[in-house]
Amino acid sequence: MNANRNILLALKVLLFLLMSWFIISQLFFKNDFNAQFTFFLQHLRGDRFYLFVLAVLLMPVNWGLETLKWKKLLRSQVPFSALLKSIVAGITVGFVTPGRSGEFIGRVLFLNDDNKSRVFYLSSIGGMAQTAASLIVGIPFVFIWRSDPFITEIVIGSAAVYLFAFLRFDILNRFFSSRPFLQKYGLIIDQNDLPGFDTQIWVLLLSFLRFAVYTFQYVLLLRFFGIGADMVTLFTHSVVYLLVQTFSPLMPLLDFSYRGASALYVFNGFTSNNVAILSAVMIVWLINLVIPAIAGYLFILKRKSINVPWA
Repeated sequence: MNANRNILLALKVLLFLLMSWFIISQLFFKNDFNAQFTFFLQHLRGDRFYLFVLAVLLMPVNWGLETLKWKKLLRSQVPFSALLKSIVAGITVGFVTPGRSGEFIGRVLFLNDDNKSRVFYLSSIGGMAQTAASLIVGIPFVFIWRSDPFITEIVIGSAAVYLFAFLRFDILNRFFSSRPFLQKYGLIIDQNDLPGFDTQIWVLLLSFLRFAVYTFQYVLLLRFFGIGADMVTLFTHSVVYLLVQTFSPLMPLLDFSYRGASALYVFNGFTSNNVAILSAVMIVWLINLVIPAIAGYLFILKRKSINVPWA
């Protein structure tokens, strides 16, 4: 028990230090925060304030949909509120780990599930569904954006791979289960714990809805910051930008710089208002990641014990 408390204390301190450094470095060292904040305040006093409010209100919708996905995958009777804490804690740990790989650790903290391998695999399956949904939606928009068959074919191929991996994870699982090393340490999931076809359809549908929420947030904020392009153009570039984010770098400290550079590349096709583009990226980052990550840290801070993921 004392060992677990020490681990939890170390995790709390480490998370605080990493989150503080990451947020400060991204906002002030790698970003012109003062210019963007002034730009934000100017538009906040305008007649498009409601667009900003709508974008913020979509944040709980976003993570609520992810919680529903998680509940479907776990097939658990755990209350929605506990599963939401699990999701938000996952955001916190994933926020400061390469490729958001720490999400699994954060999710385990609020689940009384002794089968941690099961939690890990189901979390990975949910991620596959989200990536597959994003790529599927992106196929026509990528073609509209560039009219390049080669790029479109890459997206189609990637979508097919992720969709197959999601729908037929049982094939992959047979391979994993046959590996002696994974068997020895119990790092496998029983075939019966994998989601059935009905669950897969639900999870995929929820993933499509989450992607729509993300896209709509960018459209709302680009409008809020005065970019007056038509809706088709805004949706097209927002979808493409979100697809580009699928291939964000592994290291968290590079993440926001990559977001800004890729946003300018994608959106500069129809607007030269770089401050508006970068401001929209910053606001979405704050709404969907920073605020939930801070909330997750507060949940972790209140924990008195820890369900050690590697035990």
